[in-house]
Formats: sequence, structure tokens, C-alpha cells
Amino acid sequence: MATDSARIRRLRAQIPAMTGQIYVNWGGSGPSPTPVLRAVERFLKRESRLGPFHPQIRDESRAAMEALRVSVSKLLGAGEDEIALVDNTTSGVNLAAAGIEWRRGDEAIVTDLEHPGGYLPWFMWRERRGIKVRLLQSGKTDDELLEGLDAALTLRTRAVCVSHIAWLTGRRLPLREMGRRCRKVGALLVVDGAQSVGQIPIDVKKCLADVYTVSGQKWLMGPQGTGAVFVRRGLRKKIRESGIGYRSSAKRSLSDLTYTPKTDATRFEIATISPALFSGLGAAVEECRKSGPAGIERRIRRLANRLLRILGGGAGIEMLTPPGPAQSGLVSFRIEGMDAAAATARLLKKYKVVLRSVDSVPPALRASIHYLNTEAEIDRIGKGALDLAAAAKKKSG
Repeated sequence: MATDSARIRRLRAQIPAMTGQIYVNWGGSGPSPTPVLRAVERFLKRESRLGPFHPQIRDESRAAMEALRVSVSKLLGAGEDEIALVDNTTSGVNLAAAGIEWRRGDEAIVTDLEHPGGYLPWFMWRERRGIKVRLLQSGKTDDELLEGLDAALTLRTRAVCVSHIAWLTGRRLPLREMGRRCRKVGALLVVDGAQSVGQIPIDVKKCLADVYTVSGQKWLMGPQGTGAVFVRRGLRKKIRESGIGYRSSAKRSLSDLTYTPKTDATRFEIATISPALFSGLGAAVEECRKSGPAGIERRIRRLANRLLRILGGGAGIEMLTPPGPAQSGLVSFRIEGMDAAAATARLLKKYKVVLRSVDSVPPALRASIHYLNTEAEIDRIGKGALDLAAAAKKKSG
């Protein structure tokens, strides 16, 4: 189980970045444990010894990619044929935005909680095709968000792009209720899963997602430049290929000037990818599945609640994370009278805490707490933040 202390100690020992410092930037990018590194190294050494195009290596590459799609499909509750391998979450959002046959006057909706990777692709198609992009105010509660969505949806709405967990605040959005509303008007629900996969259980069918896109390097602790995207079966006419290449074509003929795309989600996989890096992602996904997403979520929320309690009662701390029990491992806050970037640097230098500042207005600090973090680490983060708040107050007073 993920909450088993022996397993946590074993995995922590496999991540050097967790020695001598407190790493809580998993929502940016997480360091990989030894099994992931070994998978990458093993494949690279095999390629070096035999050559990447040796028949044996090509067969092993194909088998590794097929196994990864199966693992990801099980992690997301999807079919293997609904999974494409991409390099990050933003690529999956772009895949969806570029695959829609836009007509002038069509509409896309994005929430006010989105990462640039979740809203910029729609802006590009606004410029190219004359579509409208509407901003959905999320409000303070799910009811307010859903009321706003009801008012925003029209028969011209083609897509709604939403983060499962908001990158700035850690708020978890009600996907199933949003999905029901989208389907009533025929709109696609495109989900940014960058901050969700690896820290909470996911069932893309239950949450009524049409597209659900994943980064491998964050909570899954896989290599940089790896990811996957779920594209619901039956959307071939609604989401077309935005590019085509050797890997995405089932048939091609230069002499006849014809091609036929593959029929499953691999039609979105255009060209060569690194089998070594994606083997690492496969190892990362399996580690997550072994630990158990449900147990991972329970421990993350327990640790996040601990930090929320410490910071919530502190003078000079302004919380961005929604009040109440933790909805995720993202805890965002501001230290009154102190620039977020300066506070981030100070926490690293004095307390050996690795977190980040995020682009809220004004900027804030964000701790991304994973299940491998400890109670003692959480207490030290809280103490560091409160010490900085007290110092800033004393300086200003």
C-alpha cells in the first residue's frame, strides 16, 4: 500500500533529490526513482550495443510502447486503443484543439483556473478560424461554477477545456457534472490532467471526459518529455488528425498519392519518439499502480491538510488554496509583505525547501506535496513560511 512506511522509505531512498532537502515541487516536475532511471538506462545501453534499428531493438521498442499503452489505459480506466503517446499535457490539449473542424462563430470555453497550456491553444484557433473563446469564471463553489457553465454553453460550443485539478490553487473541479452538461449540447470535454494523474485515482469514463491528457514527469515521476492522451473511442469525425506521419498512417502510397490514417488513438502519434524515455514512463506508471492511487491520494491529502492547518492559523499568511479539507496536494499561499520569488529563494537557502512561485495575480508560493513526503517535512515547510511571515511583518512594522 502507498501508506506503508517501509515502501515509502524504500522509494525515498531511491530518489537522491529527497536527501538533504525537502522536495515539494512535484506539480512542476518530480525527480524519478531508481526503477525509472534503470529502465531508461537499460534501453539506451541496448540501443548502443545493437543499434536503434537492429530488428531486435525495433521489436523491443514496439513491445515497450504497446505495454505502456496498456498500463496507461488501466491507470485511466480507458481502452488500450484510446491511448496515444505524446510528450506532455500541452501536446494533448493542442491535439484536441487542432483536430476540431472549426467554423467561424464556433465557441470554446476555458475556465479562469487554466494553465497557459490549457488556454493558449484555443486562442491560436481564435486567430486562425475566427472562433470565440469564452472565459468561465469558476466562482468559489462547484455550484457557482456549474451555474456559470450552464449560462455559457450554447449550441455553438464545440469544446470546454478544464483542469481536473487547478495548477494555481489545487482546487478539484466537478468533471462528471461538467461532462453531463457538455454532452447535452454536443460539446467536447477536454481535460488537463497534469496535476491529477499520479496523485488521485482517475476513471476517464466515469468523469465523462472526451480527451484527457497527461504529463509523465510530474506526479508520476517519469522522465521529462513523456506523456499520454486519452481520446474517447468514437470521436474520429469530431477530432481529426492535426498531423500525419509514418507512425500514424495505416497505409501510404507515394505513387498513388494516397494515405489512410490508423483507426485507433495511435493515429495521433506522428513520428519517432524515444523508446528509452517511454520505457521509463512505463516503469513510473507501474510504480504508481503498485502503490495504489487511492492510497496515494489518502496520504497526500493527509499531509496537505497538515500544512493547511499550520499555515491557515498563521499571521501574515494569505491562503489561495480553497478553505476546508484539502482537495489535492497543491497548497498555495502568499507571505504578506514579501515577494513570492524572494520567499521561494529564502525557503530554499535557509530551510532547504524546494517549491516554486506561480503566476497568480499577484504571484504566490505553491507547495506540491506527494505521498513520499513526510510529516516532519511538512512541519518544517510550515515553520519556514511562518518565520518568513513574522520577519516580513517585523520589517514593515
